[in-house]
Amino acid sequence: MPRIPFDPATDYYQLLGLTPSATADEIQAAYRRLAKAYHPDLHAGSTVAQTRMARVNVAKSVLLDRDTRATYDRLRSLRRPVARVAVPHPPHVARPSYRSAHTTVGRMERSGAVDRTTGVLLLLLLPMLGALLLYVFQAVQLVGQPVRVVSSDLALSPGGRPSTRSTADAVFLMVHASQPSVTVAQQVNNLIRSRNDQSPEGELLRAVARHLMQAGAANDAQAWQAAVAEVCTLATRC
Repeated sequence: MPRIPFDPATDYYQLLGLTPSATADEIQAAYRRLAKAYHPDLHAGSTVAQTRMARVNVAKSVLLDRDTRATYDRLRSLRRPVARVAVPHPPHVARPSYRSAHTTVGRMERSGAVDRTTGVLLLLLLPMLGALLLYVFQAVQLVGQPVRVVSSDLALSPGGRPSTRSTADAVFLMVHASQPSVTVAQQVNNLIRSRNDQSPEGELLRAVARHLMQAGAANDAQAWQAAVAEVCTLATRC
């Protein structure tokens, strides 16, 4: 049987949401689940969905072929980073310091000039510090808002992170009754970036976040509702 071509740099287990110990039945089940999400009939004209479906097909073919999977596993293991050996630093030896009388006198003579310079620098830095504190305060408020609307009962993916479906469900609750808004779109983008993974569904969800940002900036209600419909599909609510 001819070997199936594959890219050893691509983690097909992660692509299917599986571990390297996955059985053939688990691989088939993961493939069917992703095929439903990326089927061309559900995403007519979407090049993103077509590309993701092609990658899923290759992943299934590689992992279900025993010989090809064995070759892929050997190449995959070679890409793991080698642990670094810590090299101890030589002990620090403190050197004695010597102070001379003329140095002390010189510092006392220059203290007046130093105080005046410090006062000028403080006058210049105080407005900058005030602006920085205001920026930090606004950033904390913006980051803190999405946390209050996200459900605490989130399903976890095999890697221990919230699944894309649960993240999409939380996003749907944020946007389904909202009008085009840059603020809401930014909150959605922050939520997706903080909870999302590198799975194919995750890439689609990040694309939806970009669509919401564009629709909110343009105040385009039609584009906004189209993005909400995509979120609804990923959350399996539609």
